[in-house]
Amino acid sequence: MLLRLGLNDETSTAEPHPEAESPPSGADPFSSLDEGSRRLEVLEPELADGPMPVEPCPETESAPFPADPLSSLDEAIQQLARSEPELDEPALVAEAAAIPNVVPEDVAEAVVHWLTHYNANPAWAARNIRELAAKAPERVVDTLLPLYEPGSWGEAAPLLARLLSTLETTAAKLCDPAASLEASVGIAKALMQHEPRFDARFARSLLDHTRIGEAARQRGLAIMEKLGSGGRLIPILIQFLRDPDSRIRSKAALMFGQIVPPRGIMDRLMGDTDARVRANFVEGLWSCSASSCRPLFRQALEDSNHRVVGNALVGLHRLGETREVMRHVAKMVRRPEALFRAAAAWVIGQTGEARYADVLRHMARDPDPRVWRSALRSLRQIQPASAAGGNSPSGSWGDRGAA
Repeated sequence: MLLRLGLNDETSTAEPHPEAESPPSGADPFSSLDEGSRRLEVLEPELADGPMPVEPCPETESAPFPADPLSSLDEAIQQLARSEPELDEPALVAEAAAIPNVVPEDVAEAVVHWLTHYNANPAWAARNIRELAAKAPERVVDTLLPLYEPGSWGEAAPLLARLLSTLETTAAKLCDPAASLEASVGIAKALMQHEPRFDARFARSLLDHTRIGEAARQRGLAIMEKLGSGGRLIPILIQFLRDPDSRIRSKAALMFGQIVPPRGIMDRLMGDTDARVRANFVEGLWSCSASSCRPLFRQALEDSNHRVVGNALVGLHRLGETREVMRHVAKMVRRPEALFRAAAAWVIGQTGEARYADVLRHMARDPDPRVWRSALRSLRQIQPASAAGGNSPSGSWGDRGAA
């Protein structure tokens, strides 16, 4: 009851209730019945509903947390910090969960590892392969080139083609004179299936004298010849015609003949001071079926070099000018220059016509070994080998590139 009357409230100054003051000493607090009844009436409204429940003061309740609230906050922050690495992991790490975590340290083995698991996560594997290529481009090229075959790597093949096309060491490896020309041509053709502009990048790399030597550049041009890139490489090929090395110019001339360049370029090639350039250009025209090539072949018949004349006769034969060819061959076999007689024997072999057999048998008795060797070789080409005789000397006419 004292609490209910606010006597325990510390915030207010409690004044004693008039009736609740202590009576003077010696007085009877209930001296009369009426006075007692009045006091009960005063208290009755407050007590009619029974005693009110006493709610404890908030400060007096027992706290469910440690006494020091700061220690709990520190624990919460520490627990949050422990969970941070799990929240901040890159998305690519989660995506790579399907790929084994053990990656070989060796670059070559690592490249094969990522190729093997490429289909599990192409983006992750491609990223790692590119990083390896940036780190050790030569090792990556050494590993990928022998492995690259069309259809062998499925979805990874286009990625490998783009990567190999952009790496400078790719051209150097393909142009290695010690490597197989056939193998290098096969790889280059396979790369072009997924990267059609590989031939243009490859051709530009051959113009860099500082990275590729002369022998390698010649091998590179031989590869380009087999690719059959067509006229779109004319702007690049023209730059090879300015090369001081006639062997480089002759390789470029052969490719120009295959694509039949504009008249200005043809006149330039036909007027080159090196006979190899002129001869290779005429040889390149062999595949030309247009009537416009006839004047070029006939112009070449007047050349001072035996190989240029021989290539012109083969070109005319392929165009069906057999009578004209026969007439010029008859003249060449009687020329005093042994190289022209040997070239005539070689032309007969290229025609494949057996009606020249008697002519070749007579030429096989020529005193010059270059002539009779060329005659015997052509004789074997146009009729069974037994017709040449079992013990007759054999051999090739020689390097057609020799002037």
